[in-house]
Amino acid sequence: METAFFLYRSRTELTAKSGQCTDILNEARARNLDLDLTGYLHLEDGRFYQWLEGPAEPLALVRDMILRDPRHRNVEFLWQGDLPERLFDGWRMGFGTSHPGTLFDWVAERGVKVSDLQDFARGLRDFMLNALPTKSI
Repeated sequence: METAFFLYRSRTELTAKSGQCTDILNEARARNLDLDLTGYLHLEDGRFYQWLEGPAEPLALVRDMILRDPRHRNVEFLWQGDLPERLFDGWRMGFGTSHPGTLFDWVAERGVKVSDLQDFARGLRDFMLNALPTKSI
């Protein structure tokens, strides 16, 4: 069975330590458990970056919710499609924030072309996969 996915970025005023950011993460984990979705959310420099995967119908519902959520502005879908299997299996929602070795340090070290959206999207996916700790959340 194929798995649908999307990767987006959005602007936000939230910080990683804000109560609203904690709310987003807790809501996402509960909703993803109910809808059989998995993924990773990264917050850096006023932007959310999120990979989300699972059955197409629930994924489309969450996509619509994100587009309507005022905590996300200027939502831009960078990549979407189908996969033969999940990349974030067991991760209801991994989460990362700015710290040494952050997203832009990581992509610069690997020569990812940020101006090329396809290259950036693949680099972002790889960054998220690389950032996963060994314990599922």
